[in-house]
Amino acid sequence: MSSSPVPRRTAWLLIAGGFAGLAAGVGFGVTLTTGLVFVGLLGGLAYALGVSGLAERKWIALPAFALGLVAPFLLTFGGHSVLMQRIGHVEHCTITQAEEHPFAKYPSVDYVLACPSGEVELSRDWDDRLAIMEADVLVGSPLRPVFADNARWNLVPVTSVPLAMTLLVPVARALRKAP
Repeated sequence: MSSSPVPRRTAWLLIAGGFAGLAAGVGFGVTLTTGLVFVGLLGGLAYALGVSGLAERKWIALPAFALGLVAPFLLTFGGHSVLMQRIGHVEHCTITQAEEHPFAKYPSVDYVLACPSGEVELSRDWDDRLAIMEADVLVGSPLRPVFADNARWNLVPVTSVPLAMTLLVPVARALRKAP
């Protein structure tokens, strides 16, 4: 059974729709909730299908799908961290409520903190729970607040994935033209 080539228009629509879905998922993921990274994942997969169809070569599918799967997570979590480092400011907050979940599948603690800019709700893994009733929080509207002591991401790995995704498209286009 032979597979027919993907029409060029369909491949370009998948690539464009993939980038749009990725941007929407990441944008909503850093502002509303990380659960919306799923939208970015669908966009990354659409991008990968489009690049694979545009190239009409099987070997390009692996890097396209690897980038499509990694990009939503890296851009959501790493991008959020980098943006908070750039536009966020540290506020010293007091814990008003802590709800512990030690026997859950993933033990955690949910905190409600009173900050100068308003009330903030944050969660932390059980092993990283706070020992005192105060914490520093990075706040920067419209982004979701985070604890100030969380791991910091670097701008280079965060920007390298979308750059690699963008550069893979002309490679796929050139491969389609090659005999």
